[in-house]
Amino acid sequence: MTERDDSLKELGRMLKERREGIGMTLETVFDRTKIRPEYLKGIEAGEYKDFPEVVYIKGFVRTYLKLVGAEDMQDEFMIQLDRMQTGGTAGSRKQESHHKPKSMNNILGNGSSLPKGFKPASHFWLFLVLVLALVGTGVYVWYAVSYGGLDLKNLKLFSFSSAGGPGAGSGGLSGDIDLAFDGEAVNVSLDISGDEEPEEEEEEVNPSLEIHAVNDVWLSVAFGNAAPALRRTLRRGEVMRWDLTAPARVVIGRPTAAQVILNGQDLGIVNPSAKKAETYIYNPDGTYRRANAR
Repeated sequence: MTERDDSLKELGRMLKERREGIGMTLETVFDRTKIRPEYLKGIEAGEYKDFPEVVYIKGFVRTYLKLVGAEDMQDEFMIQLDRMQTGGTAGSRKQESHHKPKSMNNILGNGSSLPKGFKPASHFWLFLVLVLALVGTGVYVWYAVSYGGLDLKNLKLFSFSSAGGPGAGSGGLSGDIDLAFDGEAVNVSLDISGDEEPEEEEEEVNPSLEIHAVNDVWLSVAFGNAAPALRRTLRRGEVMRWDLTAPARVVIGRPTAAQVILNGQDLGIVNPSAKKAETYIYNPDGTYRRANAR
């Protein structure tokens, strides 16, 4: 268990004491925040194994802290959650390095001499690698100049015969090359497959809009040119979430009482210094701007 895990468990224990100290049950926290009970229990236990991404955990924790009046613990929570997002502490990485096998820590011994059993690389094989690199480069240049470009999918149409030069074939660019070094003949096979490996697709994040009521706040939310999908007061701790398929026009009665998460990115309190209602436009591409209030 890392220092970060210990800190999260201790913070969770303190948060539980705060909740119990004001006579509030987990059921009440769930009713007020709509955060699933298993997540609330995980926060109090310092166990985040089955939680979603860290940005959502931060939103849950902020909402929970504000509900029980424990905002003074927020900075320490955020520090430990950031350490969880970056994969731990320098201390834990140092400990992992300390337990590496000795053979991994010192391959060449103490630097004064080669360890027992170590043999330097043969100059013959070094020369062979250099020759193969030159041959490969020559083949690439010849093909690019002769055929106006190099497309791996079209390499299936050509092969090298044993006598050299292009020939018809279906197995890619292949053939044998004879090399001589210090009177010793070496036969090298050349085979370049014409199939490209498919590129891994990046995981897409579905656009979404999430609003947390840190205090009672009146909202009007409309998508595109449609009528408002929501027009009421959110109670403190209540959370609303929508899939964002069109720009959302959000009128916020108290910008100081609403926290926004757009496409998984925590934008924080809408406007901590606002004195009146404001209107914002939130777009599916993650951009947003302030509009003129109605």
